[in-house]
Amino acid sequence: MVADEGARRMPARWNLAPNLTILAGLASRSFGPAAAMHVLARLRGSKLGLRTHLVLFGLAIVVPVQIYSAVLLHRYSQSEREQSEQRVLQIVRALNADIDREIWAIITTLETLATSDALALKDFKSFHLQAKEALKSRPWNVLVIDAGRRQLVNTRLPLGTPLPVSEAAEPDLVRIARETGRPHVSDLFMGTVAKRWIFSVSVPVRPRKDIEYALVMSLEPERLAEILNGESLPRGWLAAVSDRKNVSMARTHMADQFLGRPAPEASLSQYGASSEGVIATTDVEGKEARHAFHVSKLTGWRVSAWAPMSVVEGQLRQAWILFLWSGLAMLGLSLLLAFGIGRLMAQPIGKLMQAGAALGQGKPVVPIASTLREADELSLVLSNAAKELDARMGAQAHLAAIVSSSPSAVISLSPDGIIRTWNDAATSLFGYTAEEAIGQPVRILASDDARETFDKLYASVRSGATVHADVVRRHKDGRLIDVSANVAPMRDDAGMVVGISSINRNIGERKARERHIEFLMRELAHRSKNMLAVVQAIAGQTARSSPSLQEFQPRFAQRIGAMARSQDLLVARNWKGAEMGELVRAQLAPFSDEACSRIDIAGPDLDLKADAVHSLTLALNELATNAAKYGALSVPEGRVVIAWELRDAATASPRFHMSWRESNGPPVTPPARKGFGHVVISQMVASSLRGKVTLDYAQDGLWWAIDAPSASVI
Repeated sequence: MVADEGARRMPARWNLAPNLTILAGLASRSFGPAAAMHVLARLRGSKLGLRTHLVLFGLAIVVPVQIYSAVLLHRYSQSEREQSEQRVLQIVRALNADIDREIWAIITTLETLATSDALALKDFKSFHLQAKEALKSRPWNVLVIDAGRRQLVNTRLPLGTPLPVSEAAEPDLVRIARETGRPHVSDLFMGTVAKRWIFSVSVPVRPRKDIEYALVMSLEPERLAEILNGESLPRGWLAAVSDRKNVSMARTHMADQFLGRPAPEASLSQYGASSEGVIATTDVEGKEARHAFHVSKLTGWRVSAWAPMSVVEGQLRQAWILFLWSGLAMLGLSLLLAFGIGRLMAQPIGKLMQAGAALGQGKPVVPIASTLREADELSLVLSNAAKELDARMGAQAHLAAIVSSSPSAVISLSPDGIIRTWNDAATSLFGYTAEEAIGQPVRILASDDARETFDKLYASVRSGATVHADVVRRHKDGRLIDVSANVAPMRDDAGMVVGISSINRNIGERKARERHIEFLMRELAHRSKNMLAVVQAIAGQTARSSPSLQEFQPRFAQRIGAMARSQDLLVARNWKGAEMGELVRAQLAPFSDEACSRIDIAGPDLDLKADAVHSLTLALNELATNAAKYGALSVPEGRVVIAWELRDAATASPRFHMSWRESNGPPVTPPARKGFGHVVISQMVASSLRGKVTLDYAQDGLWWAIDAPSASVI
């Protein structure tokens, strides 16, 4: 009944039966702006007026802008969410790093105490006093536990107090120490003496050879809470730590209520086996929350930070609300302005209609004066129409003369592609004379493998399109030439296509330049990517082996300088490698003349490959830097001999051999810590050259040598 009543109230001109037929017919055709206006006019029963067009024009401007703004805001929201996730991940990583530093400090203290002579002599009383003295500045207590879980020392209790046996619920730390032989960090458990939740850090004690005891430091989770509260969290964010059994150890909020309680199952299922990540879950109040976590490699504990979604996305929601209201206001304002401007434009349009009728009757047309500049100009155009027609005929004759003398090949065709006119430039470009070409199909210019593309181009022009493209055409002698073609339809006064014009220019030289430039750009991009990858690797390795920024900067600058000097050698030889002697001297250039005078260089002239230049550059730089700081070049009497040779040169598999030998320097000892430089000289250069490195820290001087297939080097 509602549908029937609506149909009775519908105006007769809005009868949808024929209109649905119109829509169905248009569905199979291209639906552009003109087609849309046609549909609206048919639905309305009359053509649309100027005001309606302006209203639709306003909508066409505002609506895409709103859609585009919504897309931008959506992408901004996504970017902001991703940045928020990265920020909170950085926070949980920082919290985890703080906790790990605390645990490492405890392990270091325990390992120091484990070397006590009192423990080796089983003088537990002396060890008790020694431990109390060592830990008097820290709120820490240590225990010594034997294999039977008996506490032999407990600094939490006064000396002489009977010590209990650890309960079975507590970790069997001596067994763990014997099985692993390493420090151990426990989960949260109820302490036998403390009678409250604690966790422990233990190290094995070897008075002789076997592990007899475990030296344990028991800690209360309040220390973890202090670390969590020490990190500056964003407003509204909370943090927590849980052990390997997902039991809560510390929190920044309601820590006592949740101490010892397991994590919610919903969160555990989302953690999975990931070491870190950001998940969506619910907090203790049942609110949706964004939750970030990171699992420590040292302790296995999980550090988490979370906040309600209202805190995380509060500003984004306000931005969306502001966008919606401002969009509605802009839409209303555009419609109001379009309606008002339409009223102003309707008056001069009406006068132009009268002027057009007068022109059709042969009457003079008086120019109008209105607020619409285009309407005034159109009235002048109408009054001067006859003069323009006469001028156009003269222009056509002038155009014919221009075409005849044009330096571009100008061809006119019939609609079906038969050549009608052919100027001198076309003869020069394609080789056919006018007599040979006129009357022939234009397909004589198509190459054999591009005839389908050729036909599609002219079919597009016959349908009314203008095509400008760089194409390949065939010369009379069969060779292919690069041509810039501008092909357009020629129409009569009725708008019908009566011919096709084709303007062609030879662009062979330009195409050759473009191909050469493209080759150079690809080569430059390839070289740049390789160099950037090497620089990135050097930066990363240098950063990992540098304890501070002050040490990183000179190390990194020195290595980059070495790469720059080898780069100069490569560029000088057009990236075809470098001479071995030049490479050695270039890498020794930064050192003083006095130091260089104590370096002997010997070897034949060998042209190195580009890849070998990079590898040997890094090795020479590390060896020279080490010698200047700690080796033979650090003392006046020290000397260095650099030698290379090509062994088995007469065989099918010659070998490249290079050595660096230091003498008369300080006594040599193997390094306690092996950093990036050691990796370069011992592993990286051997891997890149597919060779074998020998590194000998002899007492009288360092000796380094590499033996590699010559095919990898020269």
